[in-house]
Amino acid sequence: MAQKKKSSKKNSTLFAAACVLLGLLVILIVFLVKKDQIFTNLKETAFFDKVFGTTPTVIENHEPAEPKKNDTIPLKNDEITIKIEPEDTSALVYSEPEVKDTDKTSTESNKPAETVKPSEKKPEEPKKEPAKPANTELQLCFVNIDGDGAVVRQVIKRKVPKSDSPLTTAINLLLQGPDTTKSAERNCMTLIPAGTKLLSAKVSGGVAYLNFNEAFEINTYGVEGYIHQLEQIVYTATAFSTVNSVQFLIEGEKRDYLGSEGVLIASPLSRSSF
Repeated sequence: MAQKKKSSKKNSTLFAAACVLLGLLVILIVFLVKKDQIFTNLKETAFFDKVFGTTPTVIENHEPAEPKKNDTIPLKNDEITIKIEPEDTSALVYSEPEVKDTDKTSTESNKPAETVKPSEKKPEEPKKEPAKPANTELQLCFVNIDGDGAVVRQVIKRKVPKSDSPLTTAINLLLQGPDTTKSAERNCMTLIPAGTKLLSAKVSGGVAYLNFNEAFEINTYGVEGYIHQLEQIVYTATAFSTVNSVQFLIEGEKRDYLGSEGVLIASPLSRSSF
């Protein structure tokens, strides 16, 4: 029994010694691997000076090994670590210098590179001219005096810009009188009293209701003047397909007679009235 205890104690002692030896071996290996870094840290921190008051010569003379290429260089404090990569020259393209084609016997390698034609420019779109206003042709009825001294009706055509109320435009142009700058109107005249104004105009059931001011009632040419002023209005208004006759109004009212001469205007007048 005592012999077994001695044998067990001996085995425990051998195991403990083996563990200690193994630990020392590990420490030695770590020391050999990290020797340069350990010496560098001991030198930089002045460990031996602080603890023993002096630094061993081997530590004092130790120089840290230069870092291998592509390794990260340890820096002090908060400095940024920069990893230097080898320059990649695979992307570099060698281009031969341009050689002018001055010698017909030059080799193919010395020929200048072909010139690449630039992409053709898109043809410029033609500038659009501003749209011209649409015109329409109106018929205006004026009069002139023939060789016998008789008053003769004369219908002329005039081009004007289109409008939403062509009847109103035509009557207002008629009231302005003939344009003597135009050859077709040079011999024309009007018997509509000066100062006549169109106050309103509307068409209903083929009848144009034209409302004039009081100046329309004063004609210095007498009965013939009244008849031709009505004729001018009727022929101008009935040139439109929607108008068959004209009902004359004075200051918005229907009158039985026009002027002191008593020309009947109580009912609508058409071209057959003249």
